[in-house]
Amino acid sequence: MNMIRGAVPFEAEGRERFLRLTTNAQVRYQERAGETLVDAVVAMQAEASQGDMLRLRRLIWAGMGHEGLSEDAAGDLIDEIGLAEASRLLGDAIRAAFPEAAKAEAEAEDAGGNAPSPAKAKAKPAAV
Repeated sequence: MNMIRGAVPFEAEGRERFLRLTTNAQVRYQERAGETLVDAVVAMQAEASQGDMLRLRRLIWAGMGHEGLSEDAAGDLIDEIGLAEASRLLGDAIRAAFPEAAKAEAEAEDAGGNAPSPAKAKAKPAAV
């Protein structure tokens, strides 16, 4: 398989496939879900449970739009490769789609913690 920028390769159903969160994939997701890909990722990271299967399936479906899969077929694909592998592939595809954010995240981890907040409220002086 030729490497396509941002494509995350994997094998399923006996053939090479790839997941890629292109601009068109992100629009496809937003049109169907009514939320942006970034909103979906933030919501999925905030969940304490196993995750939002509707979002996961829809994100995989959007990222495989080049194959013309239905959402149900994307769900069948997740069942074949397993939930953990689907989640890993999605994470890799998100990092490939947003390399600047992934680099900043890695640098923050290397620095030994979370990146600082972009803007913190300044403390007000105590009343005398």
